[in-house]
Amino acid sequence: MATSPKIPLNPEPVLGSSSKNERAMKRYLFTNPAHFLLAFLPALLLAPDAVLSQQPVASFYYNENGNVIRQERDTNGDGKMDLWTYYNTQGQIERVEQDTNFDGKPDVFTYYEGGKPRRQEIASKNDGQIDTWLFLDESGAIERKGQDPTRSGQPTLWVYYQNGRPVRSEENAQATGKGTRVAHYQDGNITRVDEDSSGQGTPDTFSYYENGQLVRKEMDRKHNGKIDLWGYYQGGQLVKQEEDLRGDGKISRVVYFQGQEVVRRDEDSSSRGRIDTIEVFSQGRIAKRLRDTKGTGKWDTVYFFKDNQLIREERDTDGDGYFDLRIIYDNGQVVRQEADTNGDRRADVWVLYKNGEQVEQLEDQTFRGKITARYIFKDGQVVAQEQVADGDPPSTAAVFVAVEDEARSIASYGPASGTPINGTITARTGVASSGEIK
Repeated sequence: MATSPKIPLNPEPVLGSSSKNERAMKRYLFTNPAHFLLAFLPALLLAPDAVLSQQPVASFYYNENGNVIRQERDTNGDGKMDLWTYYNTQGQIERVEQDTNFDGKPDVFTYYEGGKPRRQEIASKNDGQIDTWLFLDESGAIERKGQDPTRSGQPTLWVYYQNGRPVRSEENAQATGKGTRVAHYQDGNITRVDEDSSGQGTPDTFSYYENGQLVRKEMDRKHNGKIDLWGYYQGGQLVKQEEDLRGDGKISRVVYFQGQEVVRRDEDSSSRGRIDTIEVFSQGRIAKRLRDTKGTGKWDTVYFFKDNQLIREERDTDGDGYFDLRIIYDNGQVVRQEADTNGDRRADVWVLYKNGEQVEQLEDQTFRGKITARYIFKDGQVVAQEQVADGDPPSTAAVFVAVEDEARSIASYGPASGTPINGTITARTGVASSGEIK
């Protein structure tokens, strides 16, 4: 729990209350040094070392009326004064200066009004430059604290208190008078931070906290008064990010994170109001991409990558929920295609390419897993064909799988809660002035 700063108070007797005899004695001792020495001569003769080793722990300075105007004290016994108290003509403290690091120079200045501390200035860097300002209420509790972390000579960070606890802070890195960062507190804990990252005078980034940890961040990246980016955090780590890419108030991209890496990205790439592209990543590189290329609301194509290069593509060309066309790539060019033309999930047509052009097509016309026909192509045209007696396929093709199986595999790259990978886009609206999403 935050507490009010302790303000150094002078415990000396209230000034102006001494009798005339006492004041006269004090003046006499200061103005008649010979009598002062005679009075203490026996003590000097009896114990000279002990007496001479004594150092004054306090000194008083008087005005012409005999009232104390300044007191100096040595609080640590090193023989050097480190606390200076100044009084007004009514005998009330008006300023206290303190040397807290005992370097011979005051670094804490406390100012009084009506005998009560109301302001404190602190030079915390031991260089004589004030960098902290405390403003106190009637009871001495802190109301407001100013700090100068940039060493500009004036406060750029303000913290406001209620009942000894911070309720709001404002930061202005340029010391222009307008807060570029405002923090809100509840029960001493930070709950929200509003930032003006563009310096345009209005906040555009809003961070929300629970139990002192960041849980959500909202941003107005276009500075038009509308939130278009939402970030969600767990344990201080970003786990999900939602984006409105078109400014229509709808989420058009969702990105999922694990640690510091992107693991999945869902996007409405065609502005149809639903996710039509999902990409999954491994060690920061894209591994798969699932797409609804026809805009029907059904996944129909999956792409496979290695080292960020496309190596394979599979399509559901007839919409029956199973892939039936496989395309193999090498260095960005198609080198082979495999197709299932009868729906038994096995390839029965193989098309071979050279330098990106089709050169040969092999077919299993009896669907027994053997080549029975061969076609030769040149410039996209069939130039020769022949029957083949149960030839072997050019490669052992994997069985085509259901589109839904691939979708479930891709979903495993998402958060542990199992976020769905299809569905309509959620509409999100909000204005930066409040930072709240309706």
